[in-house]
Amino acid sequence: MNDVVKEIVLLFDKESPQPIKSNIRISVENDYNEDNQYKFMVGLDGVWTTLLDFGSENNCVWTPKENGKYLVMVQIKHKDSKKPFDEILKQDFIVGTVEEKLIKAVYIDKSQYSIGEKVDIEVETTKLPSMFRYWVDGRDGWQLIKDYSSENKIKYTCNEDGKHQLLIECKVPYSKNNFDDFRTIDFEVKKMDKLGIIDYKCLTNDLLTGEDLVFEVETDADDERTVLFKFIKIDSDGRSTCIQDFSSRKMVSFIEGKPGKYKLLCMAKDMYSDHQYDDRAIIVYEVIPYYPVKITNFTTDVCSPQAAESKINIKTIAEGGRNLLYKYRIDGPYAEDSGYLRDNTFLWNPKQAGDYKVTVFVKDESFDGRYEADASFDFMIQEKPKRTVNITNIALDKDDNYIINQPVNIMAEAEGSNDIRYSFIIYKNEKETERVRYSTTNWVNFTPETPGQYSLEIRVKDKYSDKDFDAHSYVYFDVKEYMPGKIEHILLPSKEHFLVGDTIDLECITLNSKETLIKYVTKVDEMVVEETDFIEDKKFSLRPKRSGKYKIEMYVKNIKCKNEFDTKKEIRIVISEAQKITGTKITCDNTRPRIDEEVNFTVSNDGGKDVCYEFYIMHNGNWSLVQNYSRKNYYTFRPFDLGDFRLLVLAKSYYKRCSYEDYDEFKFEVTDTNY
Repeated sequence: MNDVVKEIVLLFDKESPQPIKSNIRISVENDYNEDNQYKFMVGLDGVWTTLLDFGSENNCVWTPKENGKYLVMVQIKHKDSKKPFDEILKQDFIVGTVEEKLIKAVYIDKSQYSIGEKVDIEVETTKLPSMFRYWVDGRDGWQLIKDYSSENKIKYTCNEDGKHQLLIECKVPYSKNNFDDFRTIDFEVKKMDKLGIIDYKCLTNDLLTGEDLVFEVETDADDERTVLFKFIKIDSDGRSTCIQDFSSRKMVSFIEGKPGKYKLLCMAKDMYSDHQYDDRAIIVYEVIPYYPVKITNFTTDVCSPQAAESKINIKTIAEGGRNLLYKYRIDGPYAEDSGYLRDNTFLWNPKQAGDYKVTVFVKDESFDGRYEADASFDFMIQEKPKRTVNITNIALDKDDNYIINQPVNIMAEAEGSNDIRYSFIIYKNEKETERVRYSTTNWVNFTPETPGQYSLEIRVKDKYSDKDFDAHSYVYFDVKEYMPGKIEHILLPSKEHFLVGDTIDLECITLNSKETLIKYVTKVDEMVVEETDFIEDKKFSLRPKRSGKYKIEMYVKNIKCKNEFDTKKEIRIVISEAQKITGTKITCDNTRPRIDEEVNFTVSNDGGKDVCYEFYIMHNGNWSLVQNYSRKNYYTFRPFDLGDFRLLVLAKSYYKRCSYEDYDEFKFEVTDTNY
């Protein structure tokens, strides 16, 4: 038995070409499966004719009645197969006289493509001029790409994977044939690699209502692949809101107005994918109205004990909340209750000596309960002495922007004694790190070496005092590795209205400009139209191409910033197509023309952009359109009859979708005399 597998072939009993009305037997050879069924068809100029429908016969006789280049096709179907057919055989056959080939060559840039790539085809012919028609086969059969034209080059976008053929039909002008020559090109479209989301994270450290929430997603796609992202927010009640429809922007930001738990669904898809999405991921997050209220320090400017009727300044340092309220309660021989105040300090003037308990209650103004945090300390009041030592002033050479390795000079002033001593204690995260013992020096230089939360306690006392201190006070420092990028001011042109085509220059005024980078994101009606990288340029020019509500977001960061950005600012600008047209006026160089005497009308007005004009003339009660809308602001008229005439001009901006914005009329009389 011969084990060699022979290829199934399509055979003809006569060689191509053959004259019309020839009997040509078509047969399938080397098919040893007796259960197969065969369907014989021929195609000419895109029209298919069935010679023999599915049956067990593996041959048939074909008698062509027209000249042309035929495509003979046999479909083979296996027994019990549910497919339309399982195998297919094709072969060209020419009927009639064989003429010189019209297509000399067909050039294709490559044989394998990816979904979304463009196939470049160029056809070279032996005759000029020539006309070309292009077809491509796919899952739904042959589809016309472009009908006959003189274009010998075409770009076709691949949107189906698999093996394909591209058919080029060619003919000379005025040819009565559907085509004079044709050529097929084989190419293959590779399946799209599976797209996957590999990282989905929130870039905002603190999720607060009223603040920007920034999320970013990453995929395993390479840089040459265009991926679209859609973000949908789902609240705790299951209501969904589309934050961003499919866009190439992988970072999304928005502001949440209500606290609660949310989900943010991200759907990612390749731009050329025919699926609703290729992968999706969801992130769960919770938005709180403000940071939890916490009291970090509660103290007085003097130490216990103090004399009656001394002015004792009670100070609370708290964090969290949005708008904090403070209530001070003093329990003892002479009780006091301040009620809730916005001030974090309270001046206590004790009237009687005794033991007191001082308590502060802190809460955000939106909180419905009694308080969110409290603290207290005991304080003793003695009978009034003659004088006490107090700190009267603390001066710093800078108020903010504390950076590591940059010194800060602090100087204290006190009164109440002729011989006052000063001591300074440095704390980091509430732990003592350095102490300057008591001396007559009332200043100190503080140079932080690492970032963090620092506080400096200033203590003063009389030289002969037995207490740790007679008075003290705290200064707080938030020390950073670098000065965060921040925009202080945004300078814009001093105009009330901006129009399409205007150049709008804005300039960002920043501190530490040489180390500050800015990324500009331009949105029109909440759609991103332009996005820069982080750049050093503090000037940005916008030339709007259409009207709408523009928003320019500026993400600012220091060059040492390890996060996405330090701060963000935005401005909103409304761009109009043009100012409304007003003051339209017609002027004339001859108000009493005679018959067949030329008269010129000129139109002037204010406002508008690329203004167009349309002219009508009335005579004998009939209006006639004499010049359609155009940029010509003038009209020349040569009267043909005597009598009264009226000229009407309509004016509008080129971009306006309306009949007109303004108009003017001009009356004149045509006479047979100049007087």
